[in-house]
Parts: sequence; C-alpha cells; structure tokens
Amino acid sequence: MKMFKSRKKCLNCEAYARCRTTAASWVFLFIGLTATVSIRLVNLVLPFGIFWPRFFWYVGIGGFFLYFLYKFKQDKILRRELEKYQIHSKISDGKDLDAVDKEFLRTMICRLRSNKDVINYFVIFSSSAIVMVLAVYQDFIKR
Repeated sequence: MKMFKSRKKCLNCEAYARCRTTAASWVFLFIGLTATVSIRLVNLVLPFGIFWPRFFWYVGIGGFFLYFLYKFKQDKILRRELEKYQIHSKISDGKDLDAVDKEFLRTMICRLRSNKDVINYFVIFSSSAIVMVLAVYQDFIKR
C-alpha cells in the first residue's frame, strides 16, 4: 500500500473505495459539532431571555440524538463484521489470515485513520474550555 505521508491517505489501496469518507459521515460530523457547541451555549445565553437557552438546548439534544444514532449504527456494523470474519479468535488462536480477512483489516485500518474524530475531539475540548472561561467570567467576575 503506497502512502502519501503529508495527507496520510491510502493510495492504491484495494479498500480505498470502500473506506473513503462519505458525504453522510461529514453531515453527521457537522450535526455532532453543532450539537456540541449548542449545548455549551445554553448557560451563556441565559441573560438574553428564555428563548435562546431553550433553542440551543433543543438543537444540542436533537443533534446528539442524531449523531449518536449514526455512530451506534456504524459501531453495530463494525461489531457484526468482526463477528462475521472472527478476526479476534483467528488472531488469538494464531491462525493465518486469508485474503478476505486481510482486506477486512485494511478497510478497518483505513476507517480508523479518519481525521473526523480528531476534529470532533478538538471542537469538544476547545468549546468546553472557551465556554468554561466565559461562564466563570459571567457568573463570578462580571457580577
């Protein structure tokens, strides 16, 4: 498998067509990021009336519901595939992996190399830190 190091994308990989990023995965990432930021804004917008906290709460909870439903479905597919190919038992028992098993593992590795989780964690961490600082200012310093 030839690697293009600066972008860390699989080139000439048999699994590339199956594991490349889909439009749906980007849509659900955007939904998850929107939900993350929305939930963190709830307390900050309390001084502006009841509409905005409720609005951001519903956007956040609804977004989390959709995002985690999508993630649950993806994880369920992964678990089903792991059971189907019995990769864990083959590796644990020291059995040789056939071409189909290796193709499955290439696909899983390609999926795990996605940067979407890194983006998600960065937004969760940074928005949490920013909102915490702003909340402390609003609740304790500004008063």
